[in-house]
Amino acid sequence: MSVPDMALVEGPEIFATLCAQCHGAAGEGKLEMKSPSIAGLPVWYVEDQTGRFKSGLRGYHAEDIFGLQMRAIVSSLSTEQISDAAKTVSELASVKTTVPEGAKESIDRGRILYANRCMECHRYNGTGDVVFHSATLISLNREYIEEGLIKYRDGFRGSVPGDIYGAKMVSVTQGLTDVQIKDLANYIGALANGDDPRPALER
Repeated sequence: MSVPDMALVEGPEIFATLCAQCHGAAGEGKLEMKSPSIAGLPVWYVEDQTGRFKSGLRGYHAEDIFGLQMRAIVSSLSTEQISDAAKTVSELASVKTTVPEGAKESIDRGRILYANRCMECHRYNGTGDVVFHSATLISLNREYIEEGLIKYRDGFRGSVPGDIYGAKMVSVTQGLTDVQIKDLANYIGALANGDDPRPALER
C-alpha cells in the first residue's frame, strides 16, 4: 500500500486518505487486512492506541505483519493529525458485533469467561473504560477479537516492558485455548445485542 506525504494532508482528509484504505470507507474493518471495525470508537481510545503504535508498545513483533504496517503508517502522522482522524472515527456510525448462528453452547461458555476474566476492565456492557484504558468491544468484528486475544496470549502484543495495560491482557489470556478464545468472541456478539454477563460472575 502506498503512503502519501501525510505532512500535506489536513483535517478530515486524514481518515479518507489513509485510515479508510485498511479500515474501510465507513470504518467497518476489512477481514482481508485483519483490520478492526473502528467506527464510533471514542476519541481517547483512538488517540491512545495510535500513540501506543508510535511508541512501539504495539506493532513490535516481527511476525505481526499488520501491526508493523500500522506502526509505520501512524509514525508518519503528527499529534494534530491523529486527533483529527480520531474525531472523524468517533463520528462514524458504529456497527454492533454480530451474534453467530447456532452457537448457543459457545456463547454460554463465553459468558462465564467474560464475566470472570474481562468484565472488570471492559465493564458489564463491553463499552470499555478510560480509567483502565480498555477497549470498546461490542463494535469489533469477531474475527479481530479472536486475532487480538491470540496475539496477547502468544506474546505478539502486550509484552513490551513498561506496557502496564498490555501486560494485564497478557496475564488474562494466558491458558486460554483456541476454543475458549472463539467462545469469548462469540459471546461478545451476544453482549453487543443486550446479553448481561453479571449473573455468571464467579461461576
